[in-house]
Amino acid sequence: MKKEDKLALLLDKLRSLRLSGMVDTLPEILTLATKKNLNVLDVLDRLADEETQSRNRRSVKSRVMAARFPEVNTIDGFDFTYDPCRKKIRSRYLALHDVTFLEQGINPLFLGKPGTGKTYLARSLAYAACQARKRVAVISAPKMLNELHGAELHGSLDRVARRYIQADLLMIDDFAVLAMDPAQAKLAFQVLSERYDYRRSTMITTNRPFKDWPKVFPDALNAQVIAERLTERSECFVLDGKGYGTRGGRQAKL
Repeated sequence: MKKEDKLALLLDKLRSLRLSGMVDTLPEILTLATKKNLNVLDVLDRLADEETQSRNRRSVKSRVMAARFPEVNTIDGFDFTYDPCRKKIRSRYLALHDVTFLEQGINPLFLGKPGTGKTYLARSLAYAACQARKRVAVISAPKMLNELHGAELHGSLDRVARRYIQADLLMIDDFAVLAMDPAQAKLAFQVLSERYDYRRSTMITTNRPFKDWPKVFPDALNAQVIAERLTERSECFVLDGKGYGTRGGRQAKL
């Protein structure tokens, strides 16, 4: 059998085993082996590394897609020098990017005025969690509550809520911003309470201080309990400086 035919047959076998990383790099590695006189073990070692890296990349891509980012933000695009409040939180915020906070069930909370960078920082941290191959869900509070309420009406609440309850990191954007009716408040309490019980990290952005949450929830006690459970194990970042919106709309959706 010719060398080209043997290579084609081997590639087919690797495809059938779903070793796409090896399929993509085998011809290149064989060429390198000839040039550098690599032995069999060297070739196998390189193939194993390529397959591992390929699987890691696919896993990260899958996590990012499953998170359903409206927009992916990365921390290298954030200007910490723009405002003193950003400089103040920089080191404490960046320390979370090793995502070990997930093992402790710590809740990153971003509070402050619109345009100050809350959503951008939260999404960047959620993306870092995806890079670590964690289960992440990203959604706005109104969309999540409407989705849960619709599922409850159609008898599929358990299935829909599972995505938000079981995620390693749940990011809720614009939480406690719009007033909730009793049904929505009950659903918010259910999701956040279950996550609290299982010590799963919940990340929120909000432009309302905790003292104003009773204005949003129909039951002030409900608001207090949710706030207490979020803050019990938390890293709180207050962004109360100037927003990008004051500079001609630059990075308005922060």
